[in-house]
Amino acid sequence: MFYLKSLKLNNFRCYKEYYQEFTPKINIIIGDNAVGKTSIIEGIYVLGVTKSHKAAIDNEMIKHNEEFSLIKGEFKGDKTDVVTLSLTEKGKQIIKNEKKIKHLSEYLGFYYSVLFCPEDVEIIKGAPAIKRRFLDINIGQLNQTYLNNLIDYRKILKDRNKMLKEFQERDDFNKELLDIYTKQLISKAKDIILTRQEFIKKLNVYFKKQVSLISDGKEDAYIKYMPNTTIENIEKDYKEKEKVDFITKTTNVGPHRDDFIVYFNEHESIYASQGQQKTFALALKLALIDILKEKSNKIIVILDDVFGELDIIRQKEIIKLLEIDYQIFITTTSIDHLNSDVLRNSNIIRINKEGEYNGRSL
Repeated sequence: MFYLKSLKLNNFRCYKEYYQEFTPKINIIIGDNAVGKTSIIEGIYVLGVTKSHKAAIDNEMIKHNEEFSLIKGEFKGDKTDVVTLSLTEKGKQIIKNEKKIKHLSEYLGFYYSVLFCPEDVEIIKGAPAIKRRFLDINIGQLNQTYLNNLIDYRKILKDRNKMLKEFQERDDFNKELLDIYTKQLISKAKDIILTRQEFIKKLNVYFKKQVSLISDGKEDAYIKYMPNTTIENIEKDYKEKEKVDFITKTTNVGPHRDDFIVYFNEHESIYASQGQQKTFALALKLALIDILKEKSNKIIVILDDVFGELDIIRQKEIIKLLEIDYQIFITTTSIDHLNSDVLRNSNIIRINKEGEYNGRSL
């Protein structure tokens, strides 16, 4: 069984130093709000996907007034692996088994992180940028080619937007170079759109099943991909929007403006109740686990303060996760909602106050 044996944090969020060992199955981190529970599981999540679910930029994870942050994990499976991720103002670096990782695509897929948190409902009702982030992080875990295409696309997009901003400021504007950027963007965009289509199609199979299970057959839901443009029309759309691009000084066509909508009983999810939206968010993450299981058994599941947000029916679906053969981390302010069998087989870690814990230090 694959699992995280130990975690070390330095200058990470509220922690100057943190060290804790974990059991292969269920680890429950208990403490009051704002004492550092989420920072611990954020570190675990970041080790998996190299991005935070909380921070808009990586530097936010560095402890105030410090110059660097470090996350180190020791993993057990067929062999022992040690991964260190360091953050500075210049960027991040990953070292696995004393070897520097040059490209993220070489590392992603080492293990898969699936995080459940109260903010998941924003994937259902939130802005398109939140939904694209969900797609990019989770497809990126599974598909190295997609990740590379996305990195290239963002770099070309940045260069093209820079040229558009300079259009009215320079007499020697190079239209030929802009056209080169456009052609490069179109090439990468087609691959990104196709991969997103395929991922959502596959996700839908499991998503519909999970929604039906959680709602006891009362809800029928599916995800509809809403691309900003299509593979067939992208060249025409870029040409038609070029004048608008010059006026707005930004690129108005491409997958950086994609969206998806969850429909239930043929209605958009914005018309769903809060409870229904939570059902769809929960089903989405459960469906993600179903997809990852096809790829690997190296999965770590994180439940960040979700029990208080869910009613009894949805809590039961979450508790079913505790029966799977993966390592699970739970953060909570109370263990009253967990049955005695779960508690008996769990490693309970109590966080006392911000930056302090009952683990041992190196």
